[in-house]
Amino acid sequence: MGKWHATDILEQDIRNKENNRLKSKMKRNTAGVLAGILLGTAFLGGCSNPVSTILEKPVFKVGKESCSREDARAILMNYQKEYSNLYGIDMWEHDYGQEQSLEDYIKDLTLAQMAQVYTLDVIASEKGVTLSEDEQKKVAEAARTYLDGLEDTERDYIGLSEKKAKKLYERYVLAEKLYETLKKEVNQEVSDDEARVMKFKQIYTADAAKAQDYMAQLQAGADFESLAQTANEADTVDINVNRTTFSDDVSQQLFALTDGGVSNIIEIDGGYYIFYCSSAFDAELTEAHKMDVLEKRMSDAVTDTYADYMSQLSSKENQDVWSEVTVDTSLKLESASFMEVYQQYFSAKE
Repeated sequence: MGKWHATDILEQDIRNKENNRLKSKMKRNTAGVLAGILLGTAFLGGCSNPVSTILEKPVFKVGKESCSREDARAILMNYQKEYSNLYGIDMWEHDYGQEQSLEDYIKDLTLAQMAQVYTLDVIASEKGVTLSEDEQKKVAEAARTYLDGLEDTERDYIGLSEKKAKKLYERYVLAEKLYETLKKEVNQEVSDDEARVMKFKQIYTADAAKAQDYMAQLQAGADFESLAQTANEADTVDINVNRTTFSDDVSQQLFALTDGGVSNIIEIDGGYYIFYCSSAFDAELTEAHKMDVLEKRMSDAVTDTYADYMSQLSSKENQDVWSEVTVDTSLKLESASFMEVYQQYFSAKE
C-alpha cells in the first residue's frame, strides 16, 4: 500500500484554496464545502430532536454507511494537530477578524474527507474490493497502536473503542485500495503527442503598444533572443510548455508552431506575449511528463467514478449532531494522530 491518495485526489482543490485563504487571515471561502464535495447530492439537514435522540444519530449517512461522532472526533483531532503544527503558533488563540473560525475551517475539511472515505467504501463494496488477511491484521495493529498512544484526555475526548478504531482504519485502507484498483483500470499508455513538451523563448509586456513595436522589430528581422533580453518583462526568457500550461486556445496556437516559428501577439491575463519556438519536441522532458499525464488521467478516473456513484447514492447530514462535535483546545496533541499511525502502517511502499 503506497502513500494515501484516495481522498487527496478529491480534496486537492479545496485544500489548496483553503490553505491560501488561511494564510490571508482566514477569508470566508468555505460556505457549502460539503455540498461541493458531494457533487450536488442532497444532504438533508436534521430537524430539532430531543438530546437523547441526537446522541443516537450519526453525523451523516452515505447509502447504508453511517459516520459516528467518535469517528468524526478522531479525524477532527487529526486536523487540529496538523494545522496547529503547520503554522507553529497557537492558532486557536489568534484573532483573524474574519467570519469563519479555524474550528469551522477544520470541521469543513473533516466532514469533506470523511464523506469521501465513506462514499469510496460504498463503491468498494459494490465492486467487490476487500481487505486481505494481512491487511486486516495491520488494521488491527494500527488501531491498537493509535489508541494505546493517546493521552487519557484525548481518549476520553474521542470516545473511540478498539472495535470502532479498527473499523475506521479499515475504511481508510479500503478507500485507498479502491483508488489503486481504479488506477489499474486506466489505460497506462501515454503518447508522445499527448505528453509533448515544447521549449520556447518569450517576450512579455504589460503594454499593448510595446508588444506591437516588438512584433514589428521581429518582422523586420530582429533577433528574437537579443530582443527578449532587453524587452521581456517576465522573470525568465526560456520556458517549457506542455498541453496544460496555458488555456486550450493558447495551447492550440503554440503547439501549431515548428522549430524557429514565432507566434502572433497573444493576450494572456491582461498581458501580451510573443513566443519563439526553440524546440517543438523535447524528448527528455516529454518522457518525464508522461507520468504527470498518467497521474492526471488516473485521478480523473477516480473523480468520475466518485461523481457517478454520488449521483445515485442517498446521503444525509445531521446538522444538529455535527454542531455538537467541537474542537477541544485544551488537548496537548502530543501523541501520534490518526493519519500519522496510518502512514506508519500503510505507507511502507511508494
